This record gives sequence, structure tokens and C-alpha cells, in this order.
Amino acid sequence: MMSWSDDKKCMKNIQIPNRQKIYANGCSYTYGEELSNPAKSAWPVLLSDRLNATVVNDASSGGTNYSIMYNTIKNLQDNFDLYVIAWTTYTRFTFYKSDNNFEVNFNPRLQHGLFQNESFYKKWGTDLYRYWYNRLFAFKLWLQQIIQLQALFRQQNKNYIMLNAWQNNLQNWLVPKDRFNDSVRDLINFDIMNDEQILEQHREIQYYISVLDKSKFYKWEDFYLQQLCSQFPCGPGGHILEEGHIEMANQLYNFYLSTNA
Repeated sequence: MMSWSDDKKCMKNIQIPNRQKIYANGCSYTYGEELSNPAKSAWPVLLSDRLNATVVNDASSGGTNYSIMYNTIKNLQDNFDLYVIAWTTYTRFTFYKSDNNFEVNFNPRLQHGLFQNESFYKKWGTDLYRYWYNRLFAFKLWLQQIIQLQALFRQQNKNYIMLNAWQNNLQNWLVPKDRFNDSVRDLINFDIMNDEQILEQHREIQYYISVLDKSKFYKWEDFYLQQLCSQFPCGPGGHILEEGHIEMANQLYNFYLSTNA
């Protein structure tokens, strides 16, 4: 049975013999939301042009880290020469409808181009964020997703680059132990954990950070795509426009050269 993705906007260029192939995945910041022509102006396309490569931009507006991971792994069999993964906010979730395999993404604002006015979407989404969304575990699960995908890339001998599209409260989660309690006070439920249990969360996070390969991650703690909105024009929806995409492509091009010298 065919599986469909909500708001999926996938661009596949004609493959030219002897040119490298790039696979990119992410959310609206990678798709090129608010650009007049994402198929020509989104940063994955500009990066592929600079590398004289073809590109499949598999990013989608509203994409989640779950959908990014699923679709990236699915495309490992296609033997791309470079995988570029722009992780999005860990507040989003993906589920698949039982009646048609439709990929449905949820976000805290419950915005969806097809289903946001449907009762099943509003009810399940409301319950999801009221009862089942836990910021601490959402963050830790995202770190595990990064580690798992990096491990698979290494196992399959795939060349890759990762970056952050969203800041994801890294400045709060990644502080030293003596500042951890104060830093994450608004992000975790202090009422049900004592000091030792809170410090155990810090130890767990530090372990994940130690396993994560930051050499393949563009400015892991120091950069995220949304930052470019403070330097370049952005649309009404807060997405970088053409100048920001040119800058992002240039930065990743230089990073690629430095890591593949």
C-alpha cells in the first residue's frame, strides 16, 4: 500500500551521469518555505550547485525529527554521495493513520494544512501535548536519534553533514553540573525528582553528548538556521529568504571542504 506524507514537498532533479548525488532532509528551513522558487533557491539546491552535484531535497514544511530519521534511513539504499540532515525542533511528532498510512505531523500549535480543523487531529493533538509531551525525554530522545543515525551512517560508510535548524534550548541543557538545576528549572518537572535524580538526568545527557560525533555536525552548540533571521531578510512566517539561503549554502560548502580535505 502506498504511504503518503502530509505537506510533502519533495524536489528531485534529473540525475546527470558522473555527478555526485546529495540527499537533504529537514523542515521548512531546509525545504525553502517562503521562497519564491524553492526548487532553485533553497540552500540544499545551492549547495549542490556549488559541489557540481544533483540533489534530492526531501525536506517538508512542518517536518519532524521522526520523519527526518525515517525517510533518511529509507533513502540509504539509494547510495547518495552526501547526506545533509538539518534537525528540527524536538517538540514535533509523527504518527501514521491506520486507514491509509498517511504520515501526519503534530506540532504544539496543532497547525496542519489538511487536518487542523478535523476533530481527530485536534483531540489527539490536544491530549498529546497535555498528557504525553515531556520536554526532558523529548530532548533526550532527539539526542538518541542523532546518535543512532550517525552510527548507521558510519556502518554504511556514508558521508554526511548535520546541523541544527532550531536552537532546541541547547544553552539550557548543556550547561555544567553546578548550573544544571537552575538552567533547566522551567524545562523539567522538579516536583517529582530530588536533587540526585535531577543530576542523574545531567549525567545521562552528558553521556549522549560524549557519544555524539560533533566533527560531522556544523557548529553543534553555536549555530542554528533560525539565527540567520537576525542577519538576513526573513518572510512573515520567520523563514530565511534568498540571501539567507545563499549564506547557508556557502557556510556548509566551506564546512564540507574542511571536513573532506
